[in-house]
Parts: sequence; C-alpha cells; structure tokens
Amino acid sequence: KLEQSSSPFAVFFSPGDAFIGSMTFTPDFAKKYKTMKVTQHSNGVCVATMCAKDEVGLNLLTGRLFREFADVVEHVAVDDSVRVFVLRSSDEDFWMAHFDLHAIMKLPPSAITYPGDRELTPNTWHILCDRLRNMPKATIAEVVGRCGGGGNEFCMNFDMRFGVRGSTCFCQMEVPLGLSPGGTGCITLPGLIGPGRAFEMVLGGIDVDADTAERWGLLNRCFPDTASCRDHVDEFAARIASFPPHAVRAAKASLLAVERMPRREACL
Repeated sequence: KLEQSSSPFAVFFSPGDAFIGSMTFTPDFAKKYKTMKVTQHSNGVCVATMCAKDEVGLNLLTGRLFREFADVVEHVAVDDSVRVFVLRSSDEDFWMAHFDLHAIMKLPPSAITYPGDRELTPNTWHILCDRLRNMPKATIAEVVGRCGGGGNEFCMNFDMRFGVRGSTCFCQMEVPLGLSPGGTGCITLPGLIGPGRAFEMVLGGIDVDADTAERWGLLNRCFPDTASCRDHVDEFAARIASFPPHAVRAAKASLLAVERMPRREACL
C-alpha cells in the first residue's frame, strides 16, 4: 500500500515491486566474467554486481575487475535497450576498495605516475571514467560498504550515489601513501563537495561517513539499512527507465554541459 512506503516514488512503484513483471537475463558479453555479475531487465534497467570478493577476499580493484567493469561500461553505453545502469556490490563491507597495490608494485617504473608528473594523453582509466560520466543514460551507484581510492574515483563518475548509514564510507588515501589521486579524483571531487572539503578529504586522507557524505553532496541520500537503500535504488531506476529515453538523454547532456562550457553556451 502507498502509505507503507517511505520512498517518494511509491506513487509509481511499491517497495520490492520495481522489477515485478520484468524479464531478466544475463547478456552474452557478461557470461565470461569472474568479478562481475550482470543482470539486464526487460524494463530497461541493467544491474551490475561486483563480486571480486569471491576471487580475492574483498572487492579490491584488481586488473580483472577493472577490465570487466570497462567492458560492461563499453557495452551498456551503446545498448539502446539499456536505459539505466546500476552498480552495486555483493560485499557489504567493501563496495570497492583501493587499487590492488600488489599489481601496482609489478608495474614497470615507466608505467607509474608520481606526484608532480604530468601525463600528455588520457590513460585507459581516464577514458573509462569519461565514458561512464558521459554515458547517454542514467547511472546509479548503490554504495554499501567502504569506497576508497580508485573505487571512490569510479563512484564519483556516476550520476547519482545512494548509501547506508553506518556502512557507507568514502576516502581518498593516496596522499598519506605518497601518491596523488590521479584517476579523476582531484578533478571530480571539488565539483561535488566544493574545493575546501575536497582539500580536506584529499590532503587529509580522512574517512567520510554516510551522513557527512549526504550533507556534503557526495551521496544523494543515505538510508538506515541496506534493504531500504536497495528498494529505493530499484524503484528510482525503474522510474527513470519508464520515461522517454530521448528526454533523459537530452536532459543529462544539458546537466553535464555546464562542466565544460560557459553558462551562456550551455543554455543554447
């Protein structure tokens, strides 16, 4: 019943009913994945669930997870049957941890960028974040657990982020480790929470809990538990997917235009 739902979208969907009547399947391209499980719904919502914990003990940003996530983004971005892309985690302790430091140590010195170095062309990480950010459809990160370093940089490139009080936690810990957030963190974060708070988070290497993240703008909103967060994300994704895709695409392009052009040009 309508009065039983705390979601503002209950007028369209009842809790837990967002996918009732919707057929689901695993896309062919995702059947080979080891660290991602992808479910596509006939209502236009595609849900990817990170499950690297099954392979390495937690959702660590390994090379395999990076490649599979990049592959998901590449396919979803051009699939007109997908109207909303949702990313969530099977590990409630770690949504996505930092990049695998063991993998970094195996890289040749020429492949590592240190503070003060300047890359001349976008690397594969930057290209992925840009593709995710500019995907012509809505993207939602359901963030349950810790989200740090490269995981946070990926997360910030989603259109919207929802979390859980007492569970969701964000951090950029690179500076305390002698590194710099080079995966779009220093570029994206000030636009979300403001320059001062971005300095506090990056230079201080602090943890930001769900309530603070919601207040600062890093989360759209936080919920008391995982179940209510999941219900909200499912209902909201289904709501957006029910709208004309050309309208969603045009509105998103206008919202993003302000990031790369003066106000007068963005209005045209």
